[in-house]
Amino acid sequence: MIIKSLRVQNLRCIEDAVLSCDQLTALVGRNGSGKSSFLHALNMFFEPNARYTNEDFYDQDTTKEIIITVTFSDLTPEELKLFQLYQEGGELTVEKVMTWSLGRGSQKYYGTSIQNQEFMQFRVASGANLRMEYNKLREPEKYSDLPQYINRADAEKALAAWEISNPSLCVRRRDDGQFFGFKEVGGAHLERYTRFLFIPAVREAAEDAAEGRGSVLTDIMNLVVRSVLSQKEEIRLLQEETQKSYEKIFDPSNISELQNLSSQLTATLKTYVPDASVELRWIYGKNLEIPLPSADVKLVEDEYPSSVSRTGHGLQRAFILTMLQHLALAQASIPETSEETAEETPMPKMPNLILGIEEPELYQHPNRQRHLSKILLKLAEGGISGVAEKTQILYSTHSPLFVDIDRFRNLRLLRKELGDEGKPKRTKVLSTSLNEIAHIIEQADDKPDGTYTGETLEPRLLSIMTPWMNEGFFADVAVLVEGTEDRAAVLGAAQMKGYDFESAGITVIPCHGKNNLDRPIAIFRKLQIPIYAIWDSDEGEKDANPQDNHRLLRLLGHPVEDWPNTITNQFACFKCNMTKMLCDEIGQELYDGTLDSCCVRLCLGKRKHAVKNPMVIKEILGEANKVGKSCESLNQIVTQIVTLRERLSSSAS
Repeated sequence: MIIKSLRVQNLRCIEDAVLSCDQLTALVGRNGSGKSSFLHALNMFFEPNARYTNEDFYDQDTTKEIIITVTFSDLTPEELKLFQLYQEGGELTVEKVMTWSLGRGSQKYYGTSIQNQEFMQFRVASGANLRMEYNKLREPEKYSDLPQYINRADAEKALAAWEISNPSLCVRRRDDGQFFGFKEVGGAHLERYTRFLFIPAVREAAEDAAEGRGSVLTDIMNLVVRSVLSQKEEIRLLQEETQKSYEKIFDPSNISELQNLSSQLTATLKTYVPDASVELRWIYGKNLEIPLPSADVKLVEDEYPSSVSRTGHGLQRAFILTMLQHLALAQASIPETSEETAEETPMPKMPNLILGIEEPELYQHPNRQRHLSKILLKLAEGGISGVAEKTQILYSTHSPLFVDIDRFRNLRLLRKELGDEGKPKRTKVLSTSLNEIAHIIEQADDKPDGTYTGETLEPRLLSIMTPWMNEGFFADVAVLVEGTEDRAAVLGAAQMKGYDFESAGITVIPCHGKNNLDRPIAIFRKLQIPIYAIWDSDEGEKDANPQDNHRLLRLLGHPVEDWPNTITNQFACFKCNMTKMLCDEIGQELYDGTLDSCCVRLCLGKRKHAVKNPMVIKEILGEANKVGKSCESLNQIVTQIVTLRERLSSSAS
């Protein structure tokens, strides 16, 4: 059982939004866009007594309920049997509804089950009316097979069995708020099959590692170690022998002091009440407990053991993740106490784990970030044995090392959009799929429907995987260029005009060739990330193919031509290439002279290395300005990019 989707209504910045969930789901977006709100919504759903206040309601409007709806899929046969009344099409949907009144909150779980409307009269009845209403139900021919009334519980089972056998005669309705499955209460037992572990951005690892009430370590020790120790024959014999020795030592017949004290107290009491006396008896300590040992946790790094609080924050977060996973598995190993439910639905060996992690990159060195990203992917794909049969992972991140262009389908981009008049901005969720992008590329190539599929597209994503490309998912504007030389030209021109693209959220991404521009254009635009594309038409170049230009022009909604040479508000392309354009506009001699001077002064060696440095391009443009020359094409491109960024800001305000 894993989460297929999460719908959140009226919680914090989320007025009403749906998050579709994969085996691994990465949430990206600006600070305050709602990433943490979704993770906290899941935590509130899985916490029966979640804490919240009136400030957790969207716009602090407590007249509307907070509703967190989780749809589970991939149910096993055992789960399908247990939730047969509630599942539909192999999926189970559960709502948690939270209200606020008179300064207090109230929370309930609801399932939707198939119900016969004609049974409602019995279900709302009480007392003596129960038998009467049930007997009325049995009168029509279609209900004559219902058994005779014995008690309410048996009658409910009979009606539920009828509904399961006759789904076409029933409707699906929200139940009466008794779907509360996390502590084996009511008719559902979610906790047996799925556990949610939440790792917020701030969590004190030392508290989890210290023995004490409510500590993760103590819970694990009690479940895994102490429960086993207490059953050992050696411990049992030690406890019996200790109990016997204790009772022998404190036998009143062996303690004269007890009898003497009794006599002394009686004598004194008789001076006040002559016919009274005092009798002292020992109250033995029965079932004397043998204290079991406690655990002292040390984390060993570089062959040196340290207390948890003395280790690095990166190791502490890894330790928290380890402890919580093992606690969930230890809790799952507790045998079922109900014979009835144990016979009907045997306890699985391990529940599916759902991990919600805020910013897994926190305190991690870049290399460790890459490693952790791979580990989380392996966990989600079931590649690590002994953890859980299935592990589903949702995390929010600000690191390009935790997102990959080839896994864009696992990304959920969160943005804020304007709310209704007088209301705060609200979260919206954007996503796309392999098949959607394949269809866009198919249209750009002017191919018949069905020529490309997500399966054929996937291998083509590997050629554009770079950290630069991944940064595009965090950009306010993604500028896509062919290579690092073009990137240097755009950044150098921007710096020359006094623009800091990084502070404005503008990322310039080299795509390693014109034929690699199509996929990031399609992906970023589908995620509503504004893009500006720049490429060379390559007229006159050996092996140049006008179809490459046609593809990009179709993709950008522009009329097709063989060798475009234009600058628009969406893209720019040049008859030959950007370097030739720059030389033509400022003069070849000035370009060559300044470039050679930079190579010598900055120790850059070869020209081909120097032209990939934005500082060099900025200096070339600066020297051109001194003699009254400029590259107007680059200036126009920078202006178009800045205008695109400004339009984004104005539309969001």
